[in-house]
Amino acid sequence: MEQLNYTLTNEDGTPFLREYVYHVGSFHYNWHKEIEILCVLSGRVEVCSGGMLYELEEDDLLLVNANVGHATLSRAVDSTIMLLRVNPSFLKKGCPDFERRSIRLCSDAASRNDSRFVKIRHCMAQMLISHFSDDPLDTFAFSAALNALAWILLSKFQPQLQNSAVYSDRKDEKNIHEMIQFLEERYREKLTLQDMAKRWNYSATYASQMFKEYVGINFYDYLTRIRLRQATRALSESDRKILDIASENGFQDLKSFNTKFREIFGRSPSDYRRSLAKEHIRYDSTFKKIFVALDNQRVMDKLTSYIDPAMTDPSAVVSLQHPELTVDTSKRDEELKDIAEQLKKIAIRLSGES
Repeated sequence: MEQLNYTLTNEDGTPFLREYVYHVGSFHYNWHKEIEILCVLSGRVEVCSGGMLYELEEDDLLLVNANVGHATLSRAVDSTIMLLRVNPSFLKKGCPDFERRSIRLCSDAASRNDSRFVKIRHCMAQMLISHFSDDPLDTFAFSAALNALAWILLSKFQPQLQNSAVYSDRKDEKNIHEMIQFLEERYREKLTLQDMAKRWNYSATYASQMFKEYVGINFYDYLTRIRLRQATRALSESDRKILDIASENGFQDLKSFNTKFREIFGRSPSDYRRSLAKEHIRYDSTFKKIFVALDNQRVMDKLTSYIDPAMTDPSAVVSLQHPELTVDTSKRDEELKDIAEQLKKIAIRLSGES
């Protein structure tokens, strides 16, 4: 079955845009040159990015700027994300120095129904559905949604100049990438921040600050999450003793493993193992993106509700042709009724005068 996953390239073959829907598994860090927008379709997802930790719930949006390291972690079974990546060069048409700027965009319970976020969800869903449509007219719908998204990002979120130190220090960025790879390969060993700093010729203080700035969480938190990721896989794939799993994945003892596991997942390792659903085991054990199929009715209904907000709230219709306009139909009907009454009075008065 065809999956909700497509990629567009420039004429020279370089990536231009990619969009897909996938099930979120366990913690994994990555970075890339494209801008990334995540929209949570179901469940709860933890994201660490740009020195911040975000807890996203259904309908929440988060933008990750180019070259910013980030990681996602499912905090609920069957957490699903719609994700869009776009080459920053596209936005340079409206902001010539965009490569030196960043956008702060994240919704929460108080703001997720703000018209700006409603429109972004609309554009992302419209692009995804239009791409897989057989109707030739949907080519225009796709282009309109993409351009509307660019307009919203540049006009409503006002890209800000990046911190010059972060932008210019490519050596630190390269070293952070090497540290990440080192931790991925050696997480079972006893590792300290001091040893890592010495290996890359930094002071421990500077290494700590740099790691937090680039990765979003501190060194020990990141190392712990790698170990938890691997331990989670082991819990899913085998019935080995939890003590053995803890020691094999870098934890000093069972108590520290239980404490950290409960801190991240909100339950003990044994409770987690008992609650695993078959689908969740599959997502955690592969650590690859499990794309959602085009015939997934629940996801398609969700995307359709983003394209037509009136389906979920008949009194609120968002117009992309008039970005600032939100029409409350009940208020409009009352206003029309008042106007009709006023016109009736005027007509009566005029007939009496004649």
